[in-house]
Amino acid sequence: MPAARGDRMPDAESPFDPFQPYYDLLVNWESRLTHEGPFFQRVFQSVSARRVLDCACGTGHHVRLFARWGLEVVGTDLSPSMVEQARRDSRAEGARIRFEVADFRKLGEQFPDPFHAVICTGNSLPLAGSPEGLRAGVKSMFDVLAPGGVAVIHTLNYAVIREGGNVYEGPRVRQVEDREILFLKIFRKVRRQCDLDVVVLEKQAGEWKRLETRARAWALEQPELETMATGAGFVRLHFYGGYEPKPFDAAASRDLILVARKEKAAK
Repeated sequence: MPAARGDRMPDAESPFDPFQPYYDLLVNWESRLTHEGPFFQRVFQSVSARRVLDCACGTGHHVRLFARWGLEVVGTDLSPSMVEQARRDSRAEGARIRFEVADFRKLGEQFPDPFHAVICTGNSLPLAGSPEGLRAGVKSMFDVLAPGGVAVIHTLNYAVIREGGNVYEGPRVRQVEDREILFLKIFRKVRRQCDLDVVVLEKQAGEWKRLETRARAWALEQPELETMATGAGFVRLHFYGGYEPKPFDAAASRDLILVARKEKAAK
């Protein structure tokens, strides 16, 4: 889950670094991967993908899933602590997977060999923070794809987040041994920017402690993403409102998922 403040994505830091110890507790990963897995299988099979890049991999859950399918997978993230955790978890599974710290706007600098599929999930693209940053990210994904390859980009549907005031998601409560942990997400949208706050409250031995992290996202909407993708060179764009998959509805869908192809090389 790469992140940024404004239009700046630091090369070696992320506001999500302090959040890393809690990241895997926020999501029911078994349920999520069971739900999303068939979608990615269909997409990868549509291009006979063998080499896949997850360019916003967090702690690497999707990467390890794809590796279990027999794919050659690389995972990258802006957060060094997320990448280190991904490496540890992969070693614990006995998997040899490459994870690197990388800015998804500059993938070509680290990956000269092309991929058959690139994914950018977890609402990560908008965290580039500005239209220029988002366009650079989309173009970077296009550039590291092999001809005929496919990209999957997931964001929130910012069109349904009301402007002004706070929009709350949660709270979610997790019990881990003697620790009680509460998670709360807060969205604050002002025109085309949206602050995303994650608040963690942890109770242990009767004492509470608080952690809060913030990232500023560009409130990307479907027409703008379509323009960015076609401008980068993508063709055969399909938009979905979830991983079921279901058609995208700007007025109702919580998620916005783009599946787009890079044209095959001319014979």
